Amino acid sequence: MATPRIFISSTCYDLKYIRENLKYFIRTLGYEPILSEDGDIYYNPSLHTHDACLSEVSSCQMMVLLIGGRYGGEFKDSEKSITNHEYEAAISQKIPIFALVESAVLNEHLVFGDNKKNTSVDENKISYPSTNDTRIFEFIDQVRRHLINNAIVPFKDFSDIESYLRKQWAGMMYEALTSESEAKRVSVLFESLQETTQNVQFMTRQLVNTSKNRLIQLNVEFYDQMLKTEVTHDLSHWGIPVTPKDVLRHESFDSIANDEIEKDEDADGSSLTYGGPPYKLSQWRYESNCNKYQNLRSEILSRLKEESITIEQFLEEVDQSSGS
Repeated sequence: MATPRIFISSTCYDLKYIRENLKYFIRTLGYEPILSEDGDIYYNPSLHTHDACLSEVSSCQMMVLLIGGRYGGEFKDSEKSITNHEYEAAISQKIPIFALVESAVLNEHLVFGDNKKNTSVDENKISYPSTNDTRIFEFIDQVRRHLINNAIVPFKDFSDIESYLRKQWAGMMYEALTSESEAKRVSVLFESLQETTQNVQFMTRQLVNTSKNRLIQLNVEFYDQMLKTEVTHDLSHWGIPVTPKDVLRHESFDSIANDEIEKDEDADGSSLTYGGPPYKLSQWRYESNCNKYQNLRSEILSRLKEESITIEQFLEEVDQSSGS
C-alpha cells in the first residue's frame, strides 16, 4: 500500500530533537518521514549531495518546513541555505508545505522589519540573540510573499508542532473526502441534465418533423450547426446573442460583434476575455473565428440555395414566427 512521503526540511543541528520527535509522530500516523540524517535520501553518485536532496523532494507528497535560529549550510555555489533551496524545489513541484518558525525567531523578525524602516539605526549592527544570520528573516519574508501556500505558524516546542500538523492534516483529509463526494454529486447531476437535454432534443425533433413548414425545419437545422462551432460559443461568452438570422444579416465575424473586437497580438494563442465591449481576444483566436464564421455562414447559405429559398424569404418567415 502506498503511503504519503513527508520531507522534513530544516537546519539539522539546532532542531535535532524536534526533527527526531517529528519523525516518530509522522510514523504513528502511518506516513513515511524523509530525513537526510536517517539515510532516507538516495545520494546518487553522479550528483552533488545538495542536488540529491532537491531530487528527493520531488518524490514526496508533503513538506514540513522548520525555520529555527541557525541559518545552516549554504547550497553549493549559492548564498542561500540548503533548506531554502529545498523549499523552492517544493514550491516548483507544487507540493503542500507546512511552515513553522520558532517563536523567538519570529519575534526578532518583527524587530528586524521595523528597524529596516528606521533610518537612524544601522540594521546591520543590531544583535539578535535567537538568530545567527539575518538571511533567516529574508527567508521568512520569501515564504510569506508567496501568493499561495504561504502560512507561517510559530512554535515554542514540539507539542505546538504536533497540534498544528494534526489539525492541518485532518483538514486536508476532510477537504479531500468532501471534494470527492461533491464531485460524485456533480457527476450525477450532470448525467441527469444530459438525459433531460436529450429528451428535450428528441421531443423538439418530433415536433419539427411533424411541421410541414420547411423554413422552420431549416431553422432548427441551422441551430444544430451553430452549436457545433466554437465561434458561436465565443460570441455567447461575450453576451452577444447569435441566431441563424443574425448570421445571415452579418457578413463577417467583426460585423456580428458590432466592429468592437480588440485583438491582442501578444496574448496567448487561445486567450479570450469575459465581457465587453471591447471584445478582447488573441490574434490567433480572432483569425480562427473569422474563418469559422465564414464557413458557418457559407454552409447556411448553401442549404438555403439547395432548398431554393432566398435569404429574404427565410428572414421574413423567422421574423413572423417569432413575432418580430
